[in-house]
Amino acid sequence: MTRKLIYGLCDMQSFYASCEVASREEYAARRREFDDLTDPPLVVSGDPARRSGIILAATPTAKKSGVSNAMRLGEALRLNRHLIVVRPHMEFYLQVSVRIQEVMRQVFPLQEQYSVDEGFFAFESPSKLFPDPMAAARTLQQKIWDLFRIRARIGMGPNKWVAKMSNATAKKTPGGIVWWQEDDVPSLLHTLPVDKMWGLKKRAETLRLEFGAKTIGDVAKIPVGRLKTRFGVWGEVIHRWSLGQDISEINPNSFDAPHKGFSHRTTLPRDFFELKEIAVVILELLDEVCYRLRRANQSGRRVGLGVTYERLTGGFWKARTLARHTDSPEDLYPELMALLDRHWDGYTGVRAVCVGVDMLQFEDSIQLSLFDDVPQRKELYRTIDTIHERFGETSLMRAVSLTRAGQLRDRSGKIGGHFV
Repeated sequence: MTRKLIYGLCDMQSFYASCEVASREEYAARRREFDDLTDPPLVVSGDPARRSGIILAATPTAKKSGVSNAMRLGEALRLNRHLIVVRPHMEFYLQVSVRIQEVMRQVFPLQEQYSVDEGFFAFESPSKLFPDPMAAARTLQQKIWDLFRIRARIGMGPNKWVAKMSNATAKKTPGGIVWWQEDDVPSLLHTLPVDKMWGLKKRAETLRLEFGAKTIGDVAKIPVGRLKTRFGVWGEVIHRWSLGQDISEINPNSFDAPHKGFSHRTTLPRDFFELKEIAVVILELLDEVCYRLRRANQSGRRVGLGVTYERLTGGFWKARTLARHTDSPEDLYPELMALLDRHWDGYTGVRAVCVGVDMLQFEDSIQLSLFDDVPQRKELYRTIDTIHERFGETSLMRAVSLTRAGQLRDRSGKIGGHFV
């Protein structure tokens, strides 16, 4: 009998909220693995005292009352005045995440962490170690519940992309485990709406509006040449996905691979309407990205700016390619401001900003300039980095970070943008 690899994606349900509920004795005792509504109506959000911030995670009980992720906390409280609101504890969530990923590796040695609350795995079937794929998935699910009291949802399929797609179905399936076998993939996949096609983002809207594709099956009927003409190399990827094909493999060392780019994002405590305030946030984020470039001994040639508008809806992501590689804020900041000037309308409120640098190379040598003292600037930032690493980010700041628009002092006490 031919052995084949079965791929799976294990996803933790409402991870941040589940961590909070599982760690609180008053709630943990009455929870049941297969009864979501034994959870209290708890949400993880910004500052409960000021009723500010957005919902980062919500238990199924809270979601049943209409609460959803990314909703403003004030709006959520109007929907359900009995919500239990807790501030995020990112250090705790990361500790739990590391332990869960280790459990996944113990059950499935061929494993790849995908995010803080998700991980891919793969195993040969049929085999003596895994004679029953559904039972193998249940073993992992049970271990996670027994050890952490967190519900895991597992989707399996003939490749990673199908595993991700089947995982979305597992979240709505009793028992929380779904296996899409290879012969059944087309019939299960092609009836789904095109906007359910994972990984496409805005490309799904283009497929719907420009190609008239309502379902994934409609996408599969589009000639690959037309897709490549419209989307470039992405056209080939979209074509394969629409047929349930994916050539990517499990990479157990994915977190140790060289970075393809660095980015930093922050959600602002209020809508910013003034150019000078947005510029302060851009500069602070750029300083963080450039620090990470220097620490990795890399420099980049393309810089990108992402802006999200009021109510965290709409916005843009635009990038510019430079003539040479650099890790200097002085080189990159004017490019970012040019992107903002060109693509921001000047009056819509800005609620989140992201700065990224990619097209990287390792800094094996220093590219000199006729106009700048590059070695002196390198030494300056080396000194600044040393001070920050020893005494903290706020030990040495730009003056603009002390203005009302500055976010550095607030962000310095957070992990992943949230308080520890």
